[in-house]
Amino acid sequence: MGAVFEELRETSGLIIGLIIALVITGFIGLAFTKAHKVIVSPVVRRIKKMVSRK
Repeated sequence: MGAVFEELRETSGLIIGLIIALVITGFIGLAFTKAHKVIVSPVVRRIKKMVSRK
């Protein structure tokens, strides 16, 4: 019976670790998306305006 609980404890640790890794990856993706909207989009708009004037 003790071996079963030990196996469960190891498995649940792996599952919790995977969930935490997915959450962290999601937050990193969200941060990159926001940075893209804040930084890259205005720069691209300015470049397009400069190109369209010529």
